[in-house]
Amino acid sequence: MLSKEIAHKVRGHISEETVSEMVDQFFRHGNTFLLLELIYLRSEVKSLREELQHRQDNKASTLRELLVP
Repeated sequence: MLSKEIAHKVRGHISEETVSEMVDQFFRHGNTFLLLELIYLRSEVKSLREELQHRQDNKASTLRELLVP
């Protein structure tokens, strides 16, 4: 049922057979896929936090330079 819904949405881009195979693989290896996605997303969150912290530090540094000649 799920493969038919997906095949209908991607009609013309991916064959129904390919969609069916992908859905079957996901159901067989879905937990591994989700674990890898979770690891990837955690690393993305970490890098975004570091970037945000770096921007905040730069902003504070620039503000100090403006206030203290």
